[in-house]
Amino acid sequence: MTSDTDRLRLRLAAGQHVLSISATGSMTPVIMVANRSFCSTHDGSTVAMAPASPVVARWELSYRTRKRRDELGVTGPQIAKVLGFSATYWPKVERDQRILPEEKLTQLLDLLDFPEDEQTELVELRALARERGWWSKYESLFPEQTLRLWGMEFGAEEIGAVESVLIPGLLQTEEYARSLIEADTAFIRQIEVQQRVDARMKRQERLFGQDPLRLNVVVSEAALRQQTGGPGTLHRQLLHIASTIRDHGDTIDFRVLPYTSRTGAIRGCSTFHLLDFPRPGLPTLAWSEVAGYGELIDDEERVHAMTVVFGHLQRESLSADASLDLIEEIADEHKDGAE
Repeated sequence: MTSDTDRLRLRLAAGQHVLSISATGSMTPVIMVANRSFCSTHDGSTVAMAPASPVVARWELSYRTRKRRDELGVTGPQIAKVLGFSATYWPKVERDQRILPEEKLTQLLDLLDFPEDEQTELVELRALARERGWWSKYESLFPEQTLRLWGMEFGAEEIGAVESVLIPGLLQTEEYARSLIEADTAFIRQIEVQQRVDARMKRQERLFGQDPLRLNVVVSEAALRQQTGGPGTLHRQLLHIASTIRDHGDTIDFRVLPYTSRTGAIRGCSTFHLLDFPRPGLPTLAWSEVAGYGELIDDEERVHAMTVVFGHLQRESLSADASLDLIEEIADEHKDGAE
């Protein structure tokens, strides 16, 4: 454990009087059972939450320790010096690229004056962060950022998704997904196609079953008309969306930005997602994607700007009922091609 001298040195180096540092309140207690999270309520009961994700746990651990460090006015180099880390190692910890050994984490939590119950919770988060999610089996096929997205997606409570010319991956049929993946001959070998299709279908399990993900989608009308895979494939894809909306209207909100919108396009319709999590105090994350590259974004200003754009696009879109009508109308236009 850290000596009183080291703790005092760290606090004084931060320009704070020892008695002026008070611990922040701990976050809502969470119980882990069978790879699911249960959040304790004020009356002592528990409410099921999103599945436990090692990627989210790893990010949450680094986020909360970094936030606590900032609250105390302690710098990263000061932490690194006291814990015996190099100047290059500590930033990787704060960017959740490294997981501290349990002994060092306990030392860090003690240095930062976390309450005992919160220390216990954060040590448990570390244990979860070391586990492997279903996406780990695809490490040889997909970039690290894509795998991180899937891990965040798995542990998210709600996602807002914007697409300009494609149906979002979480709502694609296997036929539609295969058509897209097989067409990408510049980057994808044919031997990889089935694994990539399987991964996309696996992601969709979060939309159904116990505690399903809430999904809010905005797509351009172009995404409904682009004949990916041909008219028959598009017809069946649109019918799939329509039936999914009807069966899961309480958790899936699908809006179409029509060609007739006069201001929606000025915000652009590139692919991006907004991910929100069930744990109190965790911020919204964003995912932005262009051809051949995607990244998770945690910068508050950028995430806020994307949230504003998402709200604007939702307001410019058709209502949920009108969007469903348009989906079925376009599907009907391609009915002959499906035969």
